[in-house]
Amino acid sequence: MPLDVLIRTIATLATQVSLLAVVIAALSWGIASVLKGAPIPIKSVKEFGQSLEIQAIQALVQIAIYSTITSLIAWVAVLLSSAA
Repeated sequence: MPLDVLIRTIATLATQVSLLAVVIAALSWGIASVLKGAPIPIKSVKEFGQSLEIQAIQALVQIAIYSTITSLIAWVAVLLSSAA
């Protein structure tokens, strides 16, 4: 397998993993919003919703950082492989 094809395959796989992580984080954020807004008189449920929402936002930030770093690495790898 040529190096260029391997690099593009790894970049595609990283993109798919990032997309899956974004979907899961968005689902967590949606569940957290429902728990926070639900008319449930149990305080711990609302606190759990708040905690889950914060964790989902943190996950989205970390995914954005990961995606940026992997994209930059793939871009540099393509540049280096095409120069050789």
